[in-house]
Amino acid sequence: MRVAVLGGGLQGACVALELAAKGVEVDLYEKNERCLSRASTHNEGKIHLGYVYANDPTMQTARLMARGALCFSSLLRRWIGDGIDEIPVSDPFYYVVHRQSLLGISEIEKHLRATQAILDEESHDSSNEYFGSDFLKKPTRVSDHECKSLFSPETVVAAFRTPEVGIDTEALGGVVRARLSSEGKIRCRLRTSVCSVQLANAHATVEFDRGGFEGREAYDHVVNALWDGRLAIDKTAGFEPPRPWLYRVKHYLRMKLRGNGSLPTTTIVLGPFGDIVTYNNGEVFLSWYPAGLKGFSADLAPPAWPLVLDHQAAREVRDGILAGLAAVAPSVGSLTPETINSIQTKAGVIFAWGSTDIPDRASGLHARHAIGPKSHGRYHTIDTGKLTMAPYFAQMTADRIVQNG
Repeated sequence: MRVAVLGGGLQGACVALELAAKGVEVDLYEKNERCLSRASTHNEGKIHLGYVYANDPTMQTARLMARGALCFSSLLRRWIGDGIDEIPVSDPFYYVVHRQSLLGISEIEKHLRATQAILDEESHDSSNEYFGSDFLKKPTRVSDHECKSLFSPETVVAAFRTPEVGIDTEALGGVVRARLSSEGKIRCRLRTSVCSVQLANAHATVEFDRGGFEGREAYDHVVNALWDGRLAIDKTAGFEPPRPWLYRVKHYLRMKLRGNGSLPTTTIVLGPFGDIVTYNNGEVFLSWYPAGLKGFSADLAPPAWPLVLDHQAAREVRDGILAGLAAVAPSVGSLTPETINSIQTKAGVIFAWGSTDIPDRASGLHARHAIGPKSHGRYHTIDTGKLTMAPYFAQMTADRIVQNG
């Protein structure tokens, strides 16, 4: 059996590795010069336990995220071995409630308790592991004294300590790329753009362009694991998007601190706020949504947003992110050139179902449970939704392919 996997991000890489482990020959198509070089590595790396989806009252998003999180590291370990232990992990997250939060303290606390109950239910598998953090440790509200020592009382009304962690996605990318290159059953077709997929009863044909050379190749199955190009390729295969969607481009900061400096790993809820993520290698991820968001699109494929900004634009984004976060965590405002070894402004494209932005409580962006692989005979398209879900959906997709032959 031969399978084409479209997209060399984390989702596509995981599908390819799981298929290879099952003895399947895989062609992994990636338009860039290397795999895991775009959206998969341009985020905070949070392995979601479900806490942030407090505005989905059905709890379906929290339950799905819990399932993905609890098998994330065990599946990666199966594919990349001890390489997973090389990936830096963040401190556990504080969840802080902003004064302008869409939900109040009691609503957030109720959701955290309900999510923890789901984690208790879902943790029946002895293979569950969570990067050394005890995911069954209950979130607790910190004292007013501790809250005020870490966060600004003018902006933050409460803080909760949780066991949730993030991983350094840039380091993850390096480890997974190395594993892909060593796997004999995976051929990485780099610098190759997929143009369309044509389906017939006996096979699926991928049409592609590599440096001006147009080619086509037939496969037993095709897996569309693209990110911002997935909907357009789905359409060539005859499948329209099932509901409204939004692409967004969000800029963030990647910082390296000197010495023993540290910032509290924090998610600010609930609304268009941001995150601070401090990894155990001294790297820090910083995002503040109002300053970092630079584009919306509801087109089938988003425009070619500039992910690398000129000096002036990058400085404006950097200053806006630092100012926004300093109003929440004063330690951000205390950073000086002497405490910062390096700082970069980067960006990633976000895809999600919904037609309105985060400040709208009714926005579809607050619910991420209607995601995952959809199979149409020999064609499979995966809406990953969040990084957390990639290994779980990869296993699901590979199982379907092998079972159907």
